Amino acid sequence: MGLETINLFAREKNFSLNYLGPMDLTSSNLLELALITTQEEVDIVAGFVPCIPPMDTLGDLTHSLVIQPLRYVVPCAKSQSKTHKIMTLFRTSTWLSMLIVFIFISVLFWSLSKSQNRRKDFAGFNLLPQCFSATWAVLLGISVPQMPLSLGTRTLFIIYVWYCFAISTIFQAFFTTYLVEPGYEARLETLDDVMQAGLEFTTFEILEGMKGIIDFEELDVFEEIMCFDFNECIRDVMFKRETFSISVPDLTSYLASLSGYHDHSKVVCYLDIPILTTPLCAALPIGHPLLKILNVHARRCFEAGLLTEYRSQFLHEVNLKANKTDEDSEFVMFSLTHLSPVFMLLLFGYVLSAILLMCEAIIFKIKGSPTKNN
Repeated sequence: MGLETINLFAREKNFSLNYLGPMDLTSSNLLELALITTQEEVDIVAGFVPCIPPMDTLGDLTHSLVIQPLRYVVPCAKSQSKTHKIMTLFRTSTWLSMLIVFIFISVLFWSLSKSQNRRKDFAGFNLLPQCFSATWAVLLGISVPQMPLSLGTRTLFIIYVWYCFAISTIFQAFFTTYLVEPGYEARLETLDDVMQAGLEFTTFEILEGMKGIIDFEELDVFEEIMCFDFNECIRDVMFKRETFSISVPDLTSYLASLSGYHDHSKVVCYLDIPILTTPLCAALPIGHPLLKILNVHARRCFEAGLLTEYRSQFLHEVNLKANKTDEDSEFVMFSLTHLSPVFMLLLFGYVLSAILLMCEAIIFKIKGSPTKNN
């Protein structure tokens, strides 16, 4: 956006601009730029030129063209796995309590059937495995072959049906919700969270030169990776999710828009830790006559909010040109992909049933039919 101030200045004063090739802001390039401006081979050096003491080597610095905060860029919280969210729908203590209730009710059905006249009750409750089968069927909402006949067993059965209805209603409500939108993991807020996540810090040469001005002692505990392509390294932070770095919000928003994300909050996240608010400026050779005029123009553009308007229009144009990603949708459609955990569970049930059937057939074959044994 600082370059746009220079462009507006050139159009207003009827200057022609000839651009040289862009240069990365490294220590070697900084010395080369200082030599170029000293020899007056260029009139203005603009771009990412922070108004800090090391930049004095480039010449006279203008007033602030734009103010950008330096912030820690971290991977955003990703969507939780649907299967994991469903499996953790209830706590372990809740699942354990349901298992205890299931076993207790099954044994109680069997005990009541044993203590009473068998003719007055359902014959299936006379055997403990059949009691477990009937109790499991009620929990899944499946009808049992026959209602209990005795008063005690029928009363217990009705109470258990009400219990199963409440549990299944709660489970189905949360099951459908988490199946469509399982939610997100906890976001990274502090450097301690980053440390626990096991992320490495991506640094670059100009940042190493700024360590004499800005205190980065809290980063000493992190493993550092030297970055030579700044834009690509910020993309790695957003998409590969293995590192974190330092950047200015406008650049990260631009890279997110360029990647097709209209909602930047899905891929661009920052720590709640302020680092430094850095004014960006331009550098002119010492004693250049345009310095005073450019300062007046820059101050007027800043006070009028022209750069803010330009930033909004620029990002909007980038969003229109970029291909929208699937992850950027604000709405979640319920489709067959959301039912994949259910079908996997059904497939597991079929496989288990087939194995049990084969085991029963083998056991029956070995022992022989009951008629032959009699």
